Amino acid sequence: MRNSFFATSKAIANDFIQNVVFIDDKAFDNSDNIGQHDFNAYEVTKAFAAHKKICAVYKPKTAQDIDDLAQLAKKADVTVLDWQIDIPKETPSKDLEEEDDDSEDPRGIHTLKIIRDILSDPIVGKGNLKIIIIYTGEPDLDGIADKIHTNVESAGIATLKKDFCEICTDNVKILVIAKADQTLVAEGRQHEQFQQVPDLKPRIVSYEQLPDYIIDRFTKVTTGLLSNFALKALTIIRENTFRFISLYNKDLDNAFLAHRLLLPDQDDSKELLVELFAHSIHSLLTYNAVSETVGTEEVLSWIDTKTFNFQIPILEKILSIDNNSIKSWITDGFAKMCSDLWAANGYGSISGKQKKGFEEKLNTLPAYFITGDRDDKFDKQFSILTHHKSIFKPSPLPPKLTLGAIIKGTKTGKYWVCIQQRCDSVRLKGMRKFLFLPLEPIASTSNDTFHFVTEDGVRLKLQKKSYALRTIKFFVEDGETLIKANKDGERFFFEPYYKDGRRDYEAANDELYEWILDLKDLHAQRIVSEFTSQLSRVGLDEAEWLRRGYTR
Repeated sequence: MRNSFFATSKAIANDFIQNVVFIDDKAFDNSDNIGQHDFNAYEVTKAFAAHKKICAVYKPKTAQDIDDLAQLAKKADVTVLDWQIDIPKETPSKDLEEEDDDSEDPRGIHTLKIIRDILSDPIVGKGNLKIIIIYTGEPDLDGIADKIHTNVESAGIATLKKDFCEICTDNVKILVIAKADQTLVAEGRQHEQFQQVPDLKPRIVSYEQLPDYIIDRFTKVTTGLLSNFALKALTIIRENTFRFISLYNKDLDNAFLAHRLLLPDQDDSKELLVELFAHSIHSLLTYNAVSETVGTEEVLSWIDTKTFNFQIPILEKILSIDNNSIKSWITDGFAKMCSDLWAANGYGSISGKQKKGFEEKLNTLPAYFITGDRDDKFDKQFSILTHHKSIFKPSPLPPKLTLGAIIKGTKTGKYWVCIQQRCDSVRLKGMRKFLFLPLEPIASTSNDTFHFVTEDGVRLKLQKKSYALRTIKFFVEDGETLIKANKDGERFFFEPYYKDGRRDYEAANDELYEWILDLKDLHAQRIVSEFTSQLSRVGLDEAEWLRRGYTR
């Protein structure tokens, strides 16, 4: 059942979707012969223009066109492909020669190539949200979905799932829908299409229905509090693209050059621009009230799309929580919600001590009571968003050793966090000692506190005592001014200082240190602040009577 939250989500998705790419070999045929395979580019672009969308239509004629359009499809918000794309056989793509020779049914081979190229892309296929629609005149829609599933699965694409006329991965949705048979439409008999297969009738989409169908299906994939927030934020950034270019215009180049030339270390100017641009985005989103997408009204509307039913033990009683209770919790607070439920259950009058007990319960209430996520899978993912700086780090870029870098010894398995200030991590020459504090792994079954979680779900507890501090020596490579990790396969490693052809004997038996993650700047700085506060403690010998009086 759709509610106001879906309508809000659809409006946000509609604003986000800007361009749709169609690839169809019948796109610009001027033939008077119409039927189920025809494609009217004018009617399609007209329909999307009415929805304020950029609609690009391509008719491939060569195998090279297929290669080029596969790359183009990666950039589109939504890609719509014909299933049967015919191109001259004398110019086959190298990737398709063997497949074309061995296949008894050549239909779909070009479409499959485009899909495989999208799904195998290291960025688009493995991270970006993508909607791919097969818009076909073929009658066997679910059979096409089966062929796509089998072909893509054989290519080693992970997390693949098949449903009726649909295939999806964790981030890509492929939908198979039918073109309206234009012959039947012209004769007023469109109701006869798929008359023998009524389950397929809802999948017949006319040109006029395409924009709303695409927006609707995109919304079904994205509707959610956080996804709405992200789409709204990205839409605002898109809308202000040229404003950013205007702010960071070429007339400021001389001013930037002067700033760079006057710096003690000119490379610092690069970091300044990254910081400035990030603050500009933050300012843009703040003044455009993006946070309202997760405001109270939207959260209350979202709750109507869910079913909450759990119990909270409190003060030797049990309080049952449903959707209305959650709404009360949001609008009036936890203690007021508990008080209302307490009275509704006939548990008697509420004393001041009991009210305090309600407030204290909130501080000890595990998240799984609300989320139902006893494995903490999604709590971990959300936590990573809050404290990992390296969530977008591209794998070819080597991490650098600086404040907030978390590393792990390859032999000892011990975790360490770097507390070397950034100014002491750059402009280096020769050997430099780096400061580290240990991080103790905490079992997921333990009730002990922890401070960070890795992408692998390892919980880490910071040891802040001064005696836990450790230094490790590193050597700057020729031509570098900071310590960079070396890549080995998909992992990165820092090598300790070499001395007389051997690594420094203090470096834990010559072990390497694997880079695990980078903490966000404020999280890293908080570690330093808490550690230095430990150093500033004053221990005095004085009369116990006086000490106790002083602490009071």
